[in-house]
Amino acid sequence: MLRNRHFISYFSTTLFYLSIAGILLYVEQRMLVAAKKSEEKVITMCLSSFVPEVVPVIEETIEEEELIVEEKPVVEPEIIEEPMVEKEPEIEEEIIPEPIVEKVIPKPVVEKVKKKPEVKKKPKKKKIEKKKVKKKRVKKKQANKKVSARKSKSSKAEKNKFLANIRTKINKHKSYPRVAKKRRMQGSVKVKFTILRSGKVGNISLNGPKVFHNSARTAVKSAFPVNAKRSPISLPQSINLTLRYQLR
Repeated sequence: MLRNRHFISYFSTTLFYLSIAGILLYVEQRMLVAAKKSEEKVITMCLSSFVPEVVPVIEETIEEEELIVEEKPVVEPEIIEEPMVEKEPEIEEEIIPEPIVEKVIPKPVVEKVKKKPEVKKKPKKKKIEKKKVKKKRVKKKQANKKVSARKSKSSKAEKNKFLANIRTKINKHKSYPRVAKKRRMQGSVKVKFTILRSGKVGNISLNGPKVFHNSARTAVKSAFPVNAKRSPISLPQSINLTLRYQLR
């Protein structure tokens, strides 16, 4: 009887543990299958639902800069005229002829009256000469003023033409930075540079937003050298320039 009891208890416990193990294996297999199905899901997307993003076209407008030229005062040389030496009028000495004594004839003696020498007035030449010299000086001054006025007009026109050519060259080489375009940045840069005697550029200084410094420096350097021999301005010459960067 005891053996039967032990056998029954042993058999029942093994069945209990086997059933639990089977349940656990079943649950584990179901979880693995569910995981595989979730991985095999296909993602389907409709391409027509995507609309390409329209990038706004940014037009760049580069305004013309103003040139500020520091002109050196032109010192006109003073014309020193040599003083006119007035010649004193030569005084002619009058020779008074000596009276001829005639032989006395026995006739009534008639005394001859000596004529007094006429005193001639000195000619007033000094005043006339002074007036002529003054008129000549006035005429020379007027002629010099006319010549200097013509020269100043022609030199100003040539200077303006020369500086306008430099400005157009700088505008050709000026470009809008990409970073400033993306951020829609605007501003102006004050540029100061010196045209050297050789026609090259030097001493470039910039004042303004740093994002535009590289563009402004490159534009100024690309506009030089210039022909120094045909330059209407005295070299070296410092020039101030304002470059404006604006977007529409």
